[in-house]
Amino acid sequence: MNLKISFLFLIFSLLALTPVVSQEQGDQSATELLSLYFDNIFGNDDRLISGRFYYGPVRGSIKGHPYYFDESWKNGIIETANASFDGLQVKYDICLNRMILKYTSTDNAVYQIGLNRGNIISMKVANSEFIQLPATNDSIDAPFAEVISNGPVQYLVTKEKSLQITDRSGLYDYEYKEYVKQYLFHNGMLIPFRNKETLYKTFPEIKSLLKRFVRQSNLYLIRRRIDERGKLIDYCNTLLSGNNE
Repeated sequence: MNLKISFLFLIFSLLALTPVVSQEQGDQSATELLSLYFDNIFGNDDRLISGRFYYGPVRGSIKGHPYYFDESWKNGIIETANASFDGLQVKYDICLNRMILKYTSTDNAVYQIGLNRGNIISMKVANSEFIQLPATNDSIDAPFAEVISNGPVQYLVTKEKSLQITDRSGLYDYEYKEYVKQYLFHNGMLIPFRNKETLYKTFPEIKSLLKRFVRQSNLYLIRRRIDERGKLIDYCNTLLSGNNE
């Protein structure tokens, strides 16, 4: 048995001895070894691994799930200050505000590992781009924001979930409730995007053009119509960039 095989055997022996608990657990000694092995695969950045193993959502009579999209693994790319990690399988647990990495070992054992979100600058999950929510005091605990529109104005959406006692009779005792917040980020300012008037007040010089676009495109800009709001911000960015013809 050569040195490399012996090293891998030691890593996964430590993982096998880790007690199973709900959601996450830290194990620094195993993590240090695991980080060294991950460096050989994903690049030289040992801060990507958080030191916590992830065991999924709590079990019981619960409706829903804690993830941003759904319960399936998504293709992901993660950017840190000094490395890019691609070809990943990830989930974003918005109840814990934790990015989860799926790792399959050489013996086909599957592990779920929490990533060090404080070191993540941006990421792509499926076809969506995420950045740390800007202009917040605590970059460690701030949620990631999905970039719906990019340009002079960024249209950003954050989602959070909490596990609560269900407020109606039925099959479930608990449910994951989702909270969505929307923002415009412009000139270093993070502005809550409540309705179209937010945009008109921010850019009064192009208000008439924006209103005409809404009428001509038959946009219905209620809070949950994120795609239609994105079209309006795309057009706003076109005007601000001077590319409107």
